[in-house]
Amino acid sequence: MKNLIKKLCNALMVYVAMVIVTFSLLITQANPAFLQNNLLSKRLFAYSLLNNFSNVIVGVLLILIGYQIKGNIKLIKKYVYIYVVNLLIFIGLFLWTRNFTTQNLYDAVLPITRNTYPVGLGAISALLIKDKLKNWFKKYKFSVILGGYAIVFTLPSIFNKDIFGLGNGNNIITAFSLVALGIACSNVEIDKLHIDKKAIILMSIGVIVNVVLALFMPYISLKAHGDFSTAYRFNVLTSISVVAMSIVIFIVGQRLKINIKIPEYTGLLALLVYSNNFIIEEIVNSGISLKVLLFRSCIVSIVVVVLGWLLARIDEREHILEKKLSLNNEKTIVPWISETIVKMVNYIKNHKHNLINIVILYTLAYCSFIFMSPHFTSPHMDGDKYTSIFFFAFFVKQHMMILTLLLYYLIYRFFYGITNKFWLSSIITYVAVTIAIVADAIKIYYRSEPILPTEVTMVSAYGDILEMIPQIILWITIIGIIIFCEIKFPQEKLNWKSRLLGILLAIVIFGSSTRINHGNSIVNAWLSSYGNEPTFWNQEYGAQYNGAIQQFLNNVDTNIMESNSNYSRKRVNKLVGKYKKQAEKINKGRTNNLSTQTIIFNLSESLANPNRLKEIELSQNPLSYIDSVKKITTSGLMISSGLGGGTANMEYMTLTGLPVSNFSPTIATPYTQVVPNSNQTLTINNYFKKSTAIHPYRGSFYSREVVYKKFGFQKFMYLGSKYKIKHKMKIGTNPYLSDETAYQNTLDVINSYKNGQFINLVTMQNHLPYSDYYDNSGDYQVSGDMDDGEKYNISNYSAGLSYTDKAVQKFIEQIDKVNKPITLVFYGDHLPGIYSNIDENSLEARETDYFIYSNKYARQHGAKNLKHIKYVSPIDFIALTAEQTNSKVSPYYALLTEIQRELPTIKVYAYNNGKNPVFVNKKGKTIKYKQLTKKQKRLYNDLKLVQYDLTAGNQYLYKTKFFKIQ
Repeated sequence: MKNLIKKLCNALMVYVAMVIVTFSLLITQANPAFLQNNLLSKRLFAYSLLNNFSNVIVGVLLILIGYQIKGNIKLIKKYVYIYVVNLLIFIGLFLWTRNFTTQNLYDAVLPITRNTYPVGLGAISALLIKDKLKNWFKKYKFSVILGGYAIVFTLPSIFNKDIFGLGNGNNIITAFSLVALGIACSNVEIDKLHIDKKAIILMSIGVIVNVVLALFMPYISLKAHGDFSTAYRFNVLTSISVVAMSIVIFIVGQRLKINIKIPEYTGLLALLVYSNNFIIEEIVNSGISLKVLLFRSCIVSIVVVVLGWLLARIDEREHILEKKLSLNNEKTIVPWISETIVKMVNYIKNHKHNLINIVILYTLAYCSFIFMSPHFTSPHMDGDKYTSIFFFAFFVKQHMMILTLLLYYLIYRFFYGITNKFWLSSIITYVAVTIAIVADAIKIYYRSEPILPTEVTMVSAYGDILEMIPQIILWITIIGIIIFCEIKFPQEKLNWKSRLLGILLAIVIFGSSTRINHGNSIVNAWLSSYGNEPTFWNQEYGAQYNGAIQQFLNNVDTNIMESNSNYSRKRVNKLVGKYKKQAEKINKGRTNNLSTQTIIFNLSESLANPNRLKEIELSQNPLSYIDSVKKITTSGLMISSGLGGGTANMEYMTLTGLPVSNFSPTIATPYTQVVPNSNQTLTINNYFKKSTAIHPYRGSFYSREVVYKKFGFQKFMYLGSKYKIKHKMKIGTNPYLSDETAYQNTLDVINSYKNGQFINLVTMQNHLPYSDYYDNSGDYQVSGDMDDGEKYNISNYSAGLSYTDKAVQKFIEQIDKVNKPITLVFYGDHLPGIYSNIDENSLEARETDYFIYSNKYARQHGAKNLKHIKYVSPIDFIALTAEQTNSKVSPYYALLTEIQRELPTIKVYAYNNGKNPVFVNKKGKTIKYKQLTKKQKRLYNDLKLVQYDLTAGNQYLYKTKFFKIQ
């Protein structure tokens, strides 16, 4: 019974000590308000004492480890167990928080080179040579040893200079030193050690000084420096006061025969938690209360104790690792290292072909990056600094190259599992990967995007490659090489378990790509944390950032819309009849045809008046003319689906009338994920005999070259296209062409054709970054609660807007002189991503300026200004344009007209698979779906059904007269 009580008391003391240490670490990481404010408080003094005692406990633990734990070669096995546990902890914390960095991953996988848990490694290192240290310490008196330690720890503490490289104690040297001190103590019978009055006085002074320093240093630091910069100077494991108190507690404990027994694994796991910052960071994860931190400290301590007990039980029963690593008590560390090196050399010799295979796959992985850049430059925007793709891939994207290597290796293991032939599997993998890389390179060269999943069945890209070599010669050569290698260099066969494991791993990993774009999925969180950047807005960039194979997998997960239970041909036909009648009713009062108008949809890059934001005040209005136009014509605010990006999504909605919020959250960019899958896509330009897209920048962004062609645009004018951008003026040092230039090119297109036409103009002038490009930046002084860097960006951005304002004025004056009906739909696509104090889910973060202006000739021939419409969605522009130009509508545009008139504005940035959609009323208040009237719900569901049919369904509507204007 006494032994049981003793064990329970021992376990309780270890547990309480563990809670104190963990609680201190969590508070330090959480950095609560009382630590940030330069104010003295009871909590601050209590924390200082707690922090000090936690370091003392770690000091005692290290000394006890050296004193109690046997030193032998089998400690390497314990280190391997700790390594595995740390990996499992990393995975567990990732599953809990769904977040990590590549540095965290490297720390978990390569703990020695990354110095992940140095205190644990230092302790094990000392124990591995315990016998040598013990014999060495026997040469000196215990008092001499203590004197040496006193000098080593006193000098840095007094002079506040890290003379011996001990740092704050979280390192190998400090841990090694304190464990070595425990080993030195094991040479002495501490309980029989003569301690005189002087020793007792010194020990008492050491304890008192440590407590006094812990309590009074915050006060001294505040008085001396005006802050707490040196408040915790002595609360570190290398402080002489902390070390002295640790030694005192250890000696007193041994003298009183308290004999606290530290379970080996529990002690090592405690050191792991103490020295591994990632564990503490993820446990805290956010600002939380002290009570929660204390509760988590208790939980962590329980986990450490339980894991320590489990590892001890496993260690007793498991001996396979000992045999594999040749660990036995007769060996010492030096002969074992020599023996291990010999084994490693032999392993390399025996598996040289496997290692060569990995080198070849790594080379192919490197090629899959560099050949994605036709000009061998790293991905960059105009005006950005860039380097060669060779440097970028190897030094910046090394982690993605490793991921690509692993994916290629899985392909090889899949073939190996199927065929059980090394050379056949290897060469098939090399050939398949090489063909894919070359196909991607060719497509990027000609079309500025890599091969996408939707094109896998299109053999043209691969055919171009194979046609370069007579196919019979190609296949004979490959088969000959395989046969030669299999005969000349035969490799061992895999057992059925290895084969099955390789096949299953490949299937599971590649199959997980169907969840990559699901925001709440494990694979999405893992890849995002690892550094995968899908970059759907530019597939070429995506291939350069992530590697061709990962960018391919990024595009696999495209569940366009959730299946609609009401979807059927009968239901679609009924909807057509309903809106055909509505179109006839609308068309009775309209006299114009849309096709006879000249309609310009002008997306103005990042245009939104900063003056509208509550946190910002500008010295003058950069959009004074546009605001004046808004007062005399159809105008208001457009609700954008993006903040700082998402241009193509606004284009998609304005041209199709389909809200992106009805798509699955896996659809980041319809231009690259929806349009390629559709056999047909109807856009407003299809109603015109002539349509032109103009973008005074590159055509590869958002796959516009492919998309506009599929939309039916006869011309796409961009830099480098066969339809030349004639006017190329820039303002100041801005790397992008000016908006005035964009309008000059647009005017050329207007004047080149006398009849009605459609023009989709996407400007570029106000794209980020916002540097000091303009001479008038100083005219737009910014005031508000923000730093100077943000004010600088806003001021420069506003200066750019002022030039847009002047360009719009000039353009409107020019089209007013043209004798044909022209209507300009002008809108900003999104706010720039330069505002730090804005809630991205708030309405003000999504409000951009819009107006619809019809020129004099159009107004003289039936066009009319509508009343001010405060809020619109991008899908409303088609209906508003038809109404303003007094043009007749198709049944589809009749639906869009009813939606614009009757339905509150759709919040197109609230993605939810179309479930529980959110709307905004005329007062800017949020309206939920359940608050809509029955008629409004029917309208929304009708639009959703149309969208499903056109993008994810059977496209029944194209076989009806739903899109025909009678």
